[in-house]
Amino acid sequence: MLIPVKQHAAYALILTAALSLAACRQADGPMPPATDSVANELGDISRDLQNLASGKPEGPRDLSDDISHYAEGTNGGQAAAAELARRLGEALTGKNFKLAQAAPLAQSCWVVVAARQLSEKQVESLQNEMKAQLMSLGVNEQQAQNVAAQAGVVQQAVTERHRRWYEML
Repeated sequence: MLIPVKQHAAYALILTAALSLAACRQADGPMPPATDSVANELGDISRDLQNLASGKPEGPRDLSDDISHYAEGTNGGQAAAAELARRLGEALTGKNFKLAQAAPLAQSCWVVVAARQLSEKQVESLQNEMKAQLMSLGVNEQQAQNVAAQAGVVQQAVTERHRRWYEML
C-alpha cells in the first residue's frame, strides 16, 4: 500500500515541476500603438539621425527632444533617452547614408522609448536589431554595442512591465 502512495507523490511532483517550468517564461508585450502623428515623428527622427551623421552640433539635442518626450512621466527615462541620443551622435558622426536607410533605426529608437510592456526577450531582440542597423550604416561593432546597451537602459527606465515572481523560476 505504501508503494502506490510514493508513486502518486512522485507523479504529482513531476507534474507540478513541469507545469511550473512551462509557466515561467515572461510573455511578450504589445508594441506601442502607431498613431497618425507617429509617421511624422519617425520622419523627424530619421532626419535627426542624418543630422547626427553630418555632424551638425544641434543633432543630439534635436534627437533627444524628439525621443525623450515619449519618456515623460517615467523614472529616469528622459535622461536615459538623452544619453541614447548622445551615444547615437558619437556612433553616427561622419557616416554617410540616405534618409531611407535611417528609417529602420528611427523606428527602433521610437520603440525603445515608447514601448512600456516589452518582455526581456523582446528588449534583447530590439537591442540586437538596433546593433545590426547601426552596423549596416557603417558604425563599428563596439560603438553599435554601446548604443544597443543604452537602449536596454532606456527600456528599463520606461517599462511598466517587470518580471513577476512566478516568471523568475
